[in-house]
Amino acid sequence: MLYPFQHIFDFIFPPTDHELLLRTVTPQRFITWYRPNTSHTIVYLSEYHLTEVQAAIAACKFEHNYHAAKLLGALVHTHLLTLPKKKTLLIPTPLSVKRQRKRMFNQVERVLHAVGTLPFHTQINTNLLTRTIHTAPQTSLSRTARLTNIRGAFAVTEKNLNCLHGIERIIICDDVLTTGATLVAAKETLLPYISNKIEVICMSWTH
Repeated sequence: MLYPFQHIFDFIFPPTDHELLLRTVTPQRFITWYRPNTSHTIVYLSEYHLTEVQAAIAACKFEHNYHAAKLLGALVHTHLLTLPKKKTLLIPTPLSVKRQRKRMFNQVERVLHAVGTLPFHTQINTNLLTRTIHTAPQTSLSRTARLTNIRGAFAVTEKNLNCLHGIERIIICDDVLTTGATLVAAKETLLPYISNKIEVICMSWTH
């Protein structure tokens, strides 16, 4: 039920279709769409074709919608609770400087900040892995072009390797899995710099 002022607010600032769809969706309801699976060795947590999930992805990515980030954060939280308790570093797939400046935020990082408390140590790191090349959006390309497009796009900032002290698991995260090229490229860039004792997982919210 909407409060009276909500009608006035909506009249002045018309909500998007995604916002309207998600407005009454709670995290408890949203996690009913938790459907973990694996593709291209990458774990994904739900299916992109599901209406509420697709709306949350779009609203979080393009509409600065914090509620959508909170819903997706609940999905991530649900999955992390199924993992063994290890000291974990969460790395959002970095955006290029140009895209970060245009969008003003990294939607994957925003979701990670909405995950909440877990029964093991986690920290979010945005400084270890960087994007050095501004590439075309992967969704605009064919499968072959996507693989070429992302090649050499990431780099490790060696002065920040001390953040790995005591870390037992790294999870590199993205929002939508298509070919898996972005996450695989990020993982391959990182692997030469870390101990083989550290587990590395690639994870996407949807596929």
